[in-house]
Amino acid sequence: MSLTCSSSHKPGLIHIAFNQDNSCICIGTSEGIRIYHIETHQTCYRDDIGAVGIAEMLFCTSLLAYVGAGDQPSLTPRRLSVINTSSNSVIRDLSFSSSVLAVRLNKQRLVAVLDGRVHVHALQTLGQLRIIETPPNPKGLAALTPCSEPCCNLALPASAAAGVLRVYDLLTDGGHVVCEVQAHKAPLAAMAWSHDGAFLATASTTGTVIRVYSMPHAAKAYSFRRGTYPADVHCLAFSPEGYQPPLLAAASSHGTIHLFRLEQPHRSAAAAAASAAAGLLSAVINLLSRTW
Repeated sequence: MSLTCSSSHKPGLIHIAFNQDNSCICIGTSEGIRIYHIETHQTCYRDDIGAVGIAEMLFCTSLLAYVGAGDQPSLTPRRLSVINTSSNSVIRDLSFSSSVLAVRLNKQRLVAVLDGRVHVHALQTLGQLRIIETPPNPKGLAALTPCSEPCCNLALPASAAAGVLRVYDLLTDGGHVVCEVQAHKAPLAAMAWSHDGAFLATASTTGTVIRVYSMPHAAKAYSFRRGTYPADVHCLAFSPEGYQPPLLAAASSHGTIHLFRLEQPHRSAAAAAASAAAGLLSAVINLLSRTW
């Protein structure tokens, strides 16, 4: 999960992103990069290089990708730098024709999102595998499965006017289309994968309904009402692996965070049936006790 805070970044936070297993938080500020460990609150890395607009790390490793905020020539938003934070050395700089709006990482792929196109790179070599043309995407909306196994899927908007998304399989060099989903009537505002890539959550620019689709068949698994009035959904996030019951969080411009429980429908029905049976049995026992 990542969030760009504001277009005005003097001074303060510009970009905040959790790593893939939610063990660390990576922050781009007007001064540079900060990485903190969630549980210990310790500073894992700090570099005062100047304003950084995007900073994304790979799990809890020393691999970090960042994009400058454009305040100085050496930190142009058209260049994506991949570095080793242990040695503080640059692995490679990747240059693009326009500003990089978002960066997504997992153990197989590095994805750079531009307005109108997406560059897919192999993480091990950083060689470019494919360019995916997209509709205008000024907010850099994209969602990459956190883990590259059993699937390595990338979700992108397929329309600028309607809430249609397209899912690409990035394990193949060509990145063939897995499915296309009409998720909402209004344009997409936020997307997020579950840790194993089994579910994809979506929200539109209306922001009143959150939907969750089961992949790879794109079947609608859940639909949640966030609120009655429209709101900007800033981000969506699933609870970490192993957390019970599974939850989905949605943060909005209303200054609230909604938590939704992802209950299996058949389990809920079974629980209701068991509760009804228990109630009936209790009533029968009470009746028999009064009778005898």
